[in-house]
Amino acid sequence: MTSMRAIMDQSKSQIALALEPLRARWDSLEARPRTLVLIGAILLAAGFVIAFIWLPASRTRDALTARLPQLEMQLATMRSQAAQLTAIAKIPAITIPTRRVADVAALQSIFGVDAQITPTTEGFRIVIPAIGYASWWDKTSEAMSRHALDILAATLTRIEQPKTSAPVLAVDMRLGVDAGTVVSTASATSTTPGQ
Repeated sequence: MTSMRAIMDQSKSQIALALEPLRARWDSLEARPRTLVLIGAILLAAGFVIAFIWLPASRTRDALTARLPQLEMQLATMRSQAAQLTAIAKIPAITIPTRRVADVAALQSIFGVDAQITPTTEGFRIVIPAIGYASWWDKTSEAMSRHALDILAATLTRIEQPKTSAPVLAVDMRLGVDAGTVVSTASATSTTPGQ
């Protein structure tokens, strides 16, 4: 503890010795030069305060003031969204109707009287002797969406038609409730959905 006090006393004495020429110079000045030096020191200190404290604070305030309209718009949007969420939360839950169970009559009404529909262990076998590709795909999509069926297998055979007419297919497919991959084979040109 005494060594720390000795170090501090030694530091004070060294600072006093270093400042002694300045103090002697200050004491030798008359009143008018002393006043001018004090005024200069005050102006210098004021310049430092302005340059390093007031100007940065002023710039920050200006930047925040410029962002204020944007922040107010964001706040208004958030309040609007909160009101919309509150309104949505008050809407009663919607029950999704269950899909009807497929049967031969329901599928016959979709695919038409030309289709031969036979129940199988995994679903239905549907044979259509001739149908346009777009019509087949529309009817199959309708059956799948109405009755939660998947294409388990499909054989599409193109029936030769004059070049000017739309493609006509002979279809032999299986629709069922088990998800499976679409298998498509054909004796002539095969067409699968999306091509």
